[in-house]
Amino acid sequence: MNRIPVSKPTVTEEMLGAMAEALRNERMVLGESVFKFEDEFARYTGTDHAISVSSGTDALILTLLAMNVRGREVITTPLSFVATGNAIVHAGATPIFADASRSDYNLDPAEVLPGKGTAAVMPVHLFGNPARMDELRDAAGDKVKIIEDACQAHGAVYKGRKAGAIGDAGCFSFYATKNMTVGGDGGMITTSDKRLADDLRKLRDCGRVSRYVHDVFGFTSRLNTCNAAFGRVQLRLLDSWNDRRRAIARRYAANLKDLPEVTIPPMGGKEVSPVFHLFAVRTDDRDGLAKHLDSRGIDTAIHYPVPIHLQPVYRDAFGFGPGSYPESEALSDHLLSLPIFPELKDEQVDLVCEEVRAYYGGGR
Repeated sequence: MNRIPVSKPTVTEEMLGAMAEALRNERMVLGESVFKFEDEFARYTGTDHAISVSSGTDALILTLLAMNVRGREVITTPLSFVATGNAIVHAGATPIFADASRSDYNLDPAEVLPGKGTAAVMPVHLFGNPARMDELRDAAGDKVKIIEDACQAHGAVYKGRKAGAIGDAGCFSFYATKNMTVGGDGGMITTSDKRLADDLRKLRDCGRVSRYVHDVFGFTSRLNTCNAAFGRVQLRLLDSWNDRRRAIARRYAANLKDLPEVTIPPMGGKEVSPVFHLFAVRTDDRDGLAKHLDSRGIDTAIHYPVPIHLQPVYRDAFGFGPGSYPESEALSDHLLSLPIFPELKDEQVDLVCEEVRAYYGGGR
């Protein structure tokens, strides 16, 4: 049986050739392809600057450090991958969680209550669906920075602006399962703040102002040149891939919308255009459905079975317990990610839907 995976990165001969060309002809670290990739990504997002780094987690950490959050608080959602919270801790700040909204799975603006110690709010565009950025800005106020965790939202659009260009800075991951990758770990920070961009370029490169002079405690967090070359090819294909993801999402929605046991994810509209990094349905019998699909050769995944505040390290360090953020906890118990990637065929989508409907006795 040929299994249907949850996700599948695209690798072409052109991408491999670009990596090989960069290895042969450029500096392996901070070579020409790195700076071209940064320029192209900045133009794509509509920002003045893009700074490449070695991972999406480093993108978050360095941005927080450059914004001088140490000793202060950063508000974010517990419904995300643990790196969102870890970045705040590594930057020397205290993570303050606010609950997610059942309507869009994102940080609920009504739950964001900044105090005197709040340095930043860090919404996550979860599963590629933009958070309610205008409402979050109103909730945060003018003095609090907004950092977009856009690690799952390459190309997503909110009210005419791309993810990464809405807040004070945006952070992206190029991990292998993302909507675009660099053939390994990598990340990008976008901003139109020149001072912030200059500080980030120093932080990612050992804090140097010249080859052997350093004026901040920096990191070795550079993107390899060959990975940047690979990413440049992927970036050119990103819009077409996102269009295909949207088409797959619409097909899922059309096939499942009348199944009462399954709630489809937010589909966007005139002002919001998700990119469906994941297609996560909500169902009361998540584990049973996953087991059924697995028996039929269909892979699924859970994003995320344990919200950040209930991870053992966060419970030990901050004293969180069950019931602290009920909506996030409920979503963690009921969300199931179905297969979605650009090469997924319509007949495969239909097969997944048929098996979902069959499990609930709603086969056609």
